[in-house]
Amino acid sequence: MLKPLVVASSLIIVSGCDNNLTAQQAEHVVKSSQLSAFEQYPYQANTLLNNIRARKDPASLEEESAELVTLSQALIKELVVKYPQCTAYLDALSEVATVIASLPLAEIESGYHSDGKLPKFDDPVCYHAKDLLVHSVTVQASTRLGLADQHAYQNAELDIIEVIAHFEQVARALNN
Repeated sequence: MLKPLVVASSLIIVSGCDNNLTAQQAEHVVKSSQLSAFEQYPYQANTLLNNIRARKDPASLEEESAELVTLSQALIKELVVKYPQCTAYLDALSEVATVIASLPLAEIESGYHSDGKLPKFDDPVCYHAKDLLVHSVTVQASTRLGLADQHAYQNAELDIIEVIAHFEQVARALNN
């Protein structure tokens, strides 16, 4: 008799929490249009991370990662203003930002993660800014392929964890 009562109570509590989260999320969506890319980026990255961990469908994850790519591009523009030494490196990335996600994952890795198709850079902040976009685009490309198994979701999760770490470095650089 106690077990059904505990289950019923749990369901009531969970459903009540779910409604509150939905209201909070709706409120945040309204406010997010007023936020800068710098303010939106960590929220979007954490939302995407949570949705990857929840194994959301690949199509919605692709949309979320595409939004992170767009925010990355805005942050790269901000960073180039403050760090002009990154211009050539980040401009080369920005020129191909809209097509990178359509490339095979191996080409994204060799050409952009490993910098094979990018010019040299002198300041580590350039690298951190680049990785905001490249890791987001990797997740976008992976989700387009369907995240077929547990390993694919884990790789996407690791990419977004890395994005969050790179964002912290970029945030420090922009706030100096």
